[in-house]
Amino acid sequence: MEGMEEQAGGKRNFKEKLLDQLSAAEAEAAKAAEEPVKSKQSLLVEMLVEGHPAAFVDMFYLTHRDGVADDTPTPAELEARGIDPETFVPEEEVAPESLQFLKEQLVLADDAARKSQMREVFDAYMRLARYFEGADNHRKAIFFYEKCLKTAQSAGDSDGELEANLHMGGACEHVGDTEKAAEYHEKHHALALQCGDDDALSTAQQNLVQVYRRRADELEEAGELGAAVSSLDKCLAVAKQSTDTTAEGLANYRLGQAYEKLGDYQRALQYHQDYRRLCTLSGDKTGEGTACCALASTHQALGDTEAAISNLETFLELAKNGDPASQARACCSLGIIYMKQKKFERAVTYFEKFFEVARSLHDRRMLDVARVNLGIARGSVRTGRLMDIVASDAHTLLQWKNVRMPLGVS
Repeated sequence: MEGMEEQAGGKRNFKEKLLDQLSAAEAEAAKAAEEPVKSKQSLLVEMLVEGHPAAFVDMFYLTHRDGVADDTPTPAELEARGIDPETFVPEEEVAPESLQFLKEQLVLADDAARKSQMREVFDAYMRLARYFEGADNHRKAIFFYEKCLKTAQSAGDSDGELEANLHMGGACEHVGDTEKAAEYHEKHHALALQCGDDDALSTAQQNLVQVYRRRADELEEAGELGAAVSSLDKCLAVAKQSTDTTAEGLANYRLGQAYEKLGDYQRALQYHQDYRRLCTLSGDKTGEGTACCALASTHQALGDTEAAISNLETFLELAKNGDPASQARACCSLGIIYMKQKKFERAVTYFEKFFEVARSLHDRRMLDVARVNLGIARGSVRTGRLMDIVASDAHTLLQWKNVRMPLGVS
């Protein structure tokens, strides 16, 4: 089909085409900024007079607030972008200086469609989509990415489908629709496999790992733990395909946490063990320490106190130069375990470390907890010594009772 052939210099790879499109979009935006601004009404009239009714319809909907492409963000979308919904002032639907550029590209697409030059149609819509995305107008970008996708599908243009699905996924992420984003990234991944495009495949895998993780966050926050696990399973599968050990490790860790919340500690243990193994293989000491803490928590839930202690002590060894707050929590956990085992002197050792780290962090709440725990542990040591005397040397105790002589318990 005319206009669909590759350039004479050979087939460009995915990154080259993407860079070309970005450059073209920037050039078109700069050109549009320099030209005199015409009113929306005059441009719409021009399109009808010139015989471009299809372009007129798109222009009308895109430039009217009651059209199909209203880009006013919802309060939830604003909060996700760190913007206060109460103070947000919406911008104009389409900036006046962009109208001429919008009209030109719509007319180009209309003319090319009449001549069945579908690649030119695709390119015009892609320039518009990239332009609006660059202006953070993601809903209008989606409007044109959808047109790109339909154009590529009708022309049998697999490269165009690949591009359009990639950009649709990214734009849907920007507006917070992770479910739709995942669908488009999945299509992009499938097409990349089909085309044998290694660069596109790598990009698709990275995007899928990210969007599955985000989707899991949203589902977990909504209390849908089962659905969150399903999303994390997909994340893990893609991470394994991509041989990204960091992403694979984090997916295992997240799955372990999710199964702990579901009360399935045996499965949680398996995922945390896999996380630690991957961190050890990659030399990630911080990750290995995190895995040890997670394993300690799971072992405690399963009643395996010795394994919990072993993992916490390993964490402390790994975290000597790491996060002090994590060290403090580990020392506190060990102190509590030893208190439960009535090994009070060992509990005092770890509570003293907990107290020292808490004091260095100037964390008042943590310091209060450390002070109370240390006081209870030291009191338990003294009580234990006193009870030993009661059990083994009642005569000395009676002597002390009579003459109030001090005992060696301090």
